[in-house]
Amino acid sequence: MKKKSILGFIALAIAMFMGILDSTIINIALPDITDYFHSSLNDTSWISTIYVLALSVFTITAAKLADQFGRKKVMIIGLILFGGSSALCGLSQSLLMLIVFRFFQGLGGAILMPVAVPMGIALFGKKKMGIITSTLGAVTGLAAASGPPLGGVLLHFFNWQVCFLLIYRSRSLQSD
Repeated sequence: MKKKSILGFIALAIAMFMGILDSTIINIALPDITDYFHSSLNDTSWISTIYVLALSVFTITAAKLADQFGRKKVMIIGLILFGGSSALCGLSQSLLMLIVFRFFQGLGGAILMPVAVPMGIALFGKKKMGIITSTLGAVTGLAAASGPPLGGVLLHFFNWQVCFLLIYRSRSLQSD
């Protein structure tokens, strides 16, 4: 039971990490995406804005749905939505497609964020709530700080699509 709980918590931490990482990793890629689609930075900035907007607007709704229909079911839906839309973002052939898929990715992120902490507490009990929330808080901070340098490395060696496909690949590894 303990090993299963630890593995489950690691999966939750990875989900939190990827959701937050995705809000910062793409910002560094905006100039490359602007060049790729021959668009203005004004238009391209919607890639970041729509993700954060969807994340912010739907987080409370997602938490309520998770309470009503079950956290595990909602988390799985969030993982599928986030991972699938990440792949579609990386494969986008137009800026509009990328913005639309990015909205759905933000919706998936909104599902993942509020579910991770209660699921972690359910795994280890309320006595470990401080450790669970502190650990996930540290993971969140690390993810936010890791986005720009990781994005820079990926852009240096690859292209902007890899930033999205990396997130998609991480999601599919979690479900294996």
